[in-house]
Amino acid sequence: MYYRLKPPYAFRGWKKLPFAVQAQYGPQKHVLPIFMEKAPFLDLLSCSGEEDVDLSAFSQKGRQTLEKLAADGIIEQSPSPLPPLESWQHYHVFPSRYLSSVLWSITGRCNFRCRHCLVSAPDARHPQLPLSDCLRIVEEFAECGIRHVDISGGEPLLRSDFEEIVKALTSHEIDIGVIFTNASLMTEGTLEMLKRNRQFPAFQLSFDGLGCHDWLRGVDGAEEEADKAFRLLGRSGFPVLASMCIHRGNRDSLRDTVNHLAGLGVQSLRVSAPQNLGSWQQYSREYALTPGELWTVFREYIGRYFEDGMPLDIELGGFFQCKKGKTDYSIRYEHSSDAAVDWSRCPYCQTMQHQAYISPEGRLIPCMGFADTALGERFPDILGQHLGVLTLDSFYRDITETKIADYIAANPECASCEHLAGCRGGCMVEDMSADGDFLVPDRTCCYFHKYIGEDAVRAAADRAIEKFRSPSCPDAASAE
Repeated sequence: MYYRLKPPYAFRGWKKLPFAVQAQYGPQKHVLPIFMEKAPFLDLLSCSGEEDVDLSAFSQKGRQTLEKLAADGIIEQSPSPLPPLESWQHYHVFPSRYLSSVLWSITGRCNFRCRHCLVSAPDARHPQLPLSDCLRIVEEFAECGIRHVDISGGEPLLRSDFEEIVKALTSHEIDIGVIFTNASLMTEGTLEMLKRNRQFPAFQLSFDGLGCHDWLRGVDGAEEEADKAFRLLGRSGFPVLASMCIHRGNRDSLRDTVNHLAGLGVQSLRVSAPQNLGSWQQYSREYALTPGELWTVFREYIGRYFEDGMPLDIELGGFFQCKKGKTDYSIRYEHSSDAAVDWSRCPYCQTMQHQAYISPEGRLIPCMGFADTALGERFPDILGQHLGVLTLDSFYRDITETKIADYIAANPECASCEHLAGCRGGCMVEDMSADGDFLVPDRTCCYFHKYIGEDAVRAAADRAIEKFRSPSCPDAASAE
């Protein structure tokens, strides 16, 4: 029998994860690769289409893997020879750790003065690399097998050479997933340029409360500009996302804000408290909500969300997540525990295992939250050494390799906490100390587990859902 790995799949590998099958284009392009052990992978390499394969020579796992991939339509079989593999399907190992995507701040400059900026763009603390360096960074993305880049700043549309960066990404078949922008500089020409370069990213715009947006952004007219941009994006067919930083000045606007954005065609809204990093440290004492205040705002809104017919996808910090028009919901702060798994040996942050951040000056950082902290300048400069090398041996690697066990060792009071299995320390950078200690408890996550808990969230949501499903609710019939 002849077997062949079907396009768009190819044999791929990365340092430390050398055996995988990955889609190179199409809808599956940004799905995580199928990683496997060495023996079944070596068996699969014979699925070239030209070789009559003797399955009795396969390892047991090799046969099981082949059957699974064939059932999933990834491998085809035939009693006669098949077309040979395309050249790009042959096995290639990238010289880096595996990264599914990168968030790249292509500039540290901004035309807004946001009071909560993680990279202190209003103070122009971070530079803007010349185009030649940006093009070199794109080449290193490609050399490391990175297929997906999100673009941020500062304000990325401030770059006069933005199109040149877009062209470079397209030439290396790297998709722009999301562009984070304040949208004040967005035009129809911007969107046409992206389409011309075969890029169809989602746009995430900040919208910090109906009637409140201008204050947090530090610019008069920012809310009006955002409204215009939402409408323009809606007409152009690009996916539209929004984020809202909630604080004492805008907490009463949440319901009106959600309904306003839904009316503009926004597909999802992420609501979170600003991190006490960067510029926000100047305002947090007066404006930051305590964890208890934050839960009060979210608890009250959960009922309103279902009452209003789940108008868009919503994420309320780590407390509550739900999809538009659906009554199924999840709680990100709650970890499920498998007794057979020693989760203390798991990475402190799972996201850092396959995503990274590139700062405006070209530093490789685990996430943006580290950029403007005491640790920021300790992260390596990818212009000084190849990105692939730095993912494997650098201060960046040291941080990403931090385990939950390291957190427990640094916080002995947590070791005996009954909530540890569900909490696991929370976000690594949420409450980082001024001297850069990231092995500190995330106080909002800690508060959730000690004083709120999953049952309280479910009680609030389930009451609202029951009311929504009652015959007197006009929107209930259309919900799934």
